[in-house]
Amino acid sequence: MDAIFIFTFYLLLSFAAAVISAAGGNWRAEIMHREHPSSPLSTASHKTPRERFVAAVQRSHLRARAIAHHIEVAAVNVGARQFTSSVHSGVGEYLMNIAIGTPPQIFTTIMDTGSDLVWTQCDPCNECYPQNDAVFNPAASSTYQLLSCTNPLCLELPSTACTGANACEYGYGYGDGSITEGYFSSDSVSFPASVGTVPNIAFGCGVANEGNFGAADGLVGLGQGPVSLVSQLRNANIEPIFSYCLVGIYSTSTSPLLLGNASTVGIAFTPLVANPINPTFYYAGLTGITVNGAQIDYPANSFAVNATDGTGGLIVDSGTTLTYLVQEVYTPVLQAFEALVTYPRVDGSSIGLDLCVSPPSADADYPNIVYQFANGSNFEVPGNNVFLLVDPPSNTTCLSIAGIQGFSILGNIHQQDHMMVFDLAAQQIGFKSVACNTL
Repeated sequence: MDAIFIFTFYLLLSFAAAVISAAGGNWRAEIMHREHPSSPLSTASHKTPRERFVAAVQRSHLRARAIAHHIEVAAVNVGARQFTSSVHSGVGEYLMNIAIGTPPQIFTTIMDTGSDLVWTQCDPCNECYPQNDAVFNPAASSTYQLLSCTNPLCLELPSTACTGANACEYGYGYGDGSITEGYFSSDSVSFPASVGTVPNIAFGCGVANEGNFGAADGLVGLGQGPVSLVSQLRNANIEPIFSYCLVGIYSTSTSPLLLGNASTVGIAFTPLVANPINPTFYYAGLTGITVNGAQIDYPANSFAVNATDGTGGLIVDSGTTLTYLVQEVYTPVLQAFEALVTYPRVDGSSIGLDLCVSPPSADADYPNIVYQFANGSNFEVPGNNVFLLVDPPSNTTCLSIAGIQGFSILGNIHQQDHMMVFDLAAQQIGFKSVACNTL
């Protein structure tokens, strides 16, 4: 009896230590590019590098159009709840593993900094798309519970209904037409790469889901809205901060995603810019751009947020591959690169980009670009993150920047090999250059 008591007490202490270590505020999750060998969305085995890159450009253009659609809808519906609430498109660029329930059920989900809701497909699934893993089984989790219609987080959702049991039913739409519908619930969440559990995280238990989710099991929203995973960390007395460091899109390594307190050593911070019409997105205040050290001349206020209709500004987004600059800025930036890069030109129209070249070797040199932010923070993108190798046999390499109207986006190719810190508590975003595959 004494041995059983001691063993039980030891287990309780171990469980408490796990919760305490989690409450201390740092979880690590591994994220992978959609073409990573372990990704359920990967097409790398039957596509050439050129085909993969062209597909990534196409998804990036779709994502940019979805963001534009979201901004247009938000401008028309200022102050109103709207069913089309987020911008996910193109079945996601980065995936992460997340465990829900007690005992934990592990899922491979899309990581998205441009949306808020956390959701996974749930049993009984009336209208579910095929996925590689089993859907979440609420009956198998001792910590699962339905949330009521009066729950504060239920009231934050864009579209809800109430059943006779006072259960919160949700509907959540995306800019590309994808939807998830089901029961807004809560359960414990953990990450396979970390010790500890975050209790009572609200998520969508989706029983009717359709659209561009590929074979992913659901989606983890990391936006600024109140139902996002990072915002909900506050409910567990954890700092609402997350950071990631993206390896190259052709790398076979995974990338670290850290939730909770982050090291600020060497991090350059700039304030987040508020956009009350589109509060989910992460906007940063861009004050200048240099190409190979030369300042680019463009109209004043090209990156200002319009507080009336929510247009303008620069969005820092993990789900967009390319970087998009408003046309009045993109044109002089493109001209600067065209003047500096003298390798033979290649027609990039079939790729979907404006500047492609074919240098004599794959390790050719290219000019850098520096984005100058408020508070004097400089985000330097080296030449090999500005120009990306598209076709190894011909050494075709393309500028990973495109033009757009109405707003700008700092995409994930530019973010590679930078530690990116999103601090909702202090309303700031930080970054530093680092070799992400060493973390």
